[in-house]
Amino acid sequence: MANIYFFDIDNTLLDHRTLTIPPSALSAIDELKQEGHTVVVATGRAHGHAKPFIDQVRPTYAITQNGARILHGEKEVLSIPLPRQRLVALFDWMAAQGHHFGVNDGTSGFLSAQVPMTTAPLDTVAMPYQSEDAFYLQRDTYQGWLFYDETLDPTLIPAIGERFPEFTIVRWHRWAVDVQLQGVNKWTGCQWVMAQTGFTPEQAIAFGDGLNDMQMLQGVGLGIAMDNGHPDLKAIADRVAPALHLDGIARMLEELAQANSA
Repeated sequence: MANIYFFDIDNTLLDHRTLTIPPSALSAIDELKQEGHTVVVATGRAHGHAKPFIDQVRPTYAITQNGARILHGEKEVLSIPLPRQRLVALFDWMAAQGHHFGVNDGTSGFLSAQVPMTTAPLDTVAMPYQSEDAFYLQRDTYQGWLFYDETLDPTLIPAIGERFPEFTIVRWHRWAVDVQLQGVNKWTGCQWVMAQTGFTPEQAIAFGDGLNDMQMLQGVGLGIAMDNGHPDLKAIADRVAPALHLDGIARMLEELAQANSA
């Protein structure tokens, strides 16, 4: 029976140490497609930033910016922008608290200030940035960033939630969090894709490593965390694959194939 497979990019498919996808993972994904399965990428990256890796995987759909934009090939088929006035209000409030912010423009980012707290997280994903064009004031955006140390989460996330309940805050770096629209995440993107393709959650398998993969791994029939992933994600996963750099994708897919043929 055919299944649908959802793959995160960063630290699931993409090894940040080499900025490459292991050949073993690409080969194993090609085998999935040859066997009649559907392959989908589900990433926090914008499409332009993820495109070099999406092009290598060649998925049927690409869920980007944590479910806010979905593409079928090069065609955008779902778009859910952040409410602009409320995003500006959030940024103004954060700045008043002494924190920095930024916005994803697809292939680059705007930063309120270029300091180690803001640039270091973007450097880990090779995202260019600038601080001259505050484009979020004039046009729709799909993903914002806030920059503060993770030790402030217990107090700052509830404070943001009380003042700006339309947003969800998801940490992806010890100094950086994503600003997402409440109720929009990778799992809602997966559900949209499954509605188009006719798959049920029981037929869905997902691989991820980070906190923005939580809903996706909990929603699918089989949620698989990478061993190099966040401990909280591994704690809720159905299975834990070997680490990315140890050919974890290929090894887990082979294990699943053997179990299905037994």
